[in-house]
Amino acid sequence: MQRLKVAVITPGSFVIPSSRSSSVERVIARMVPLASHKLQAQIYGIRGAETPDHGDVDGIPCMRYTRGAGYIPEVIADLKRWLPAVIDVHNRPAVAYAIREALPDSKIVLTLHSTTFIREPHLKRKDMGRLLLPMDRIIVNSAYLGAIVASDSPDAVRERIVINKLGIHPGDFLPRWTPAAEAIRSARLEDFGWSGRRIVLYAGRLVPGKGVHRLLKALRRIVHTCPDVLLLIAGSAYYGHDRLTPYTAALHRQIRKLRLARHVHFLGYVPHPALASLYQLADVAVVPSVEAEAFGLVNLEAMAAGVPVVASRIGGIPEVIQHGKTGWLVYPSHGEQEMADAIIRLLQQPDLRQRMGEAGLGEVRSQFLWQHSAERWAQIVTDCAIE
Repeated sequence: MQRLKVAVITPGSFVIPSSRSSSVERVIARMVPLASHKLQAQIYGIRGAETPDHGDVDGIPCMRYTRGAGYIPEVIADLKRWLPAVIDVHNRPAVAYAIREALPDSKIVLTLHSTTFIREPHLKRKDMGRLLLPMDRIIVNSAYLGAIVASDSPDAVRERIVINKLGIHPGDFLPRWTPAAEAIRSARLEDFGWSGRRIVLYAGRLVPGKGVHRLLKALRRIVHTCPDVLLLIAGSAYYGHDRLTPYTAALHRQIRKLRLARHVHFLGYVPHPALASLYQLADVAVVPSVEAEAFGLVNLEAMAAGVPVVASRIGGIPEVIQHGKTGWLVYPSHGEQEMADAIIRLLQQPDLRQRMGEAGLGEVRSQFLWQHSAERWAQIVTDCAIE
């Protein structure tokens, strides 16, 4: 039986695959190949210095074009030659609309990863319904994001929204809770000069909405109870490099003002493969967002490493973290005391950390694997094609 032809269109911002891409490309690179036994898929992305124009992503053909204004017209021209039954456009409603008009005989799916491109300045609220109405399916990664899309859309759009939660590959992470893993961790901490320190990890972009400034305020409180605490900050304002911004400069000033220099270490931008090994060092991972996250893949990464998470009770995060079981959810509006108390409690109780860490790993294995995401995605596009 011939497999269904499905085209997957990346936003055209980063090369795929790449250790320095955004989470959008990472989702595509991880999920799509796992559906290859059911679908004949092709991925469309941009050229990179070290990638061929026509290559593959884990066995899936990948067509690459010059980044910029010509990217989508070139993609459309090749789509007209290949004529896929379904075209899945990631995170760009305007692009999905343009492809809908260019290929009226194909079914068009829009996969949204966040609210960024359905909000100003990228999209006026009044235009959202017009752009989404021609879509045959709208895939979101959380019920929260689905509700945001539905709130600004006509009934016909609401009926086409489906949820496909993201996943993780546990093999990328080494969970802490075995004697061998603990021995490796101890050796690595000694190599870094961090032996005897209790490690709190933040991994993500350094932008105001991620709330690192809030975590630093909490850290001031934590230090009084846990004077050996060390906060590792892995990330930068931009994917792929460490350019200084007003916000990152403000974080450094805040550290000096709060006299936290001995308790904070900036690691800069860390490519994803290397980031996976950092989780093994952590006693607690913190996601202190002050703006709503649609999903928060970093929560799953920590859970896959067996690390309990303290995260903001905001957006789609509560759909990932089970409060009191795999971590603690705290309210951004309640100041920093609630966050500090949750982190202190975990730092002071190794048994609780292990119990929550193991519970998080169990949740990942039961419902948050890339294989789960791939199977749902394959079913969604197949159902869309046969309607």
